[in-house]
Amino acid sequence: MDKSHFNTFIFSSADKIYYYVYCLLRNQEETREVVSLTIEECWKERKKFSHTDMIYVFKIARKLARLKTSGFEKRMSLGYTNNLLADTNPVLTHFCSLTQDLSPLQAEVMCLRSMVRLRMDDISVVVGLGINNVQSVLSVVRKVLRARIDLNGTMADFKNNEVLFKYYSGKSTLKEEEQLRLYFSRMDLSDVTDADRELFQLFLKMGNEPMPSNCSEQLLLEIKEIQKRNWRSSFFGIFK
Repeated sequence: MDKSHFNTFIFSSADKIYYYVYCLLRNQEETREVVSLTIEECWKERKKFSHTDMIYVFKIARKLARLKTSGFEKRMSLGYTNNLLADTNPVLTHFCSLTQDLSPLQAEVMCLRSMVRLRMDDISVVVGLGINNVQSVLSVVRKVLRARIDLNGTMADFKNNEVLFKYYSGKSTLKEEEQLRLYFSRMDLSDVTDADRELFQLFLKMGNEPMPSNCSEQLLLEIKEIQKRNWRSSFFGIFK
């Protein structure tokens, strides 16, 4: 992968990488640092993957996030929402609030599917679970989130819609979920429960929101510096 393809690939995916790492660390500054390190490692290893290979990128991000601080699992389950900053994307903050009592793995799988929108088999590779286990995790988490939005617990309502039923069973395809997004963004929602409407509008907004501008600007500068530094090293290496 040459520099042009790499930059196109990274800049088109940077927001998703940011969302994912933020869901793991729940801290804006540490997220920016890990995203920067992820991009640097991807640049160094760019010849090993294609311009569509997001699995490789997210596996690197996951590894670096886990190395960022000691006690990763403990941190994910205790009080991490205190690190949410005022300028953090409010939709992302809402997602973190809804998932704060879930296990780290449950929140991670939900993020990869609903925000990053990876295929089930890709999520399986990133988190190291079988596809059936990923589906099971998604089913549990989706129902938990819906129940937190709908305190009256009217979970039987979604059974009237075949695609919604598959969604809450963790078995819907990405295409079907995109159809649901389109439906919830354009159609009359008077016949849809408030819980379903709020949940899908949350992820519709999430998918269209960029990372904070200060993070984006810093990453751009850092990528340019990484590429200049590596170019100089390669150039002088030729004449050794």
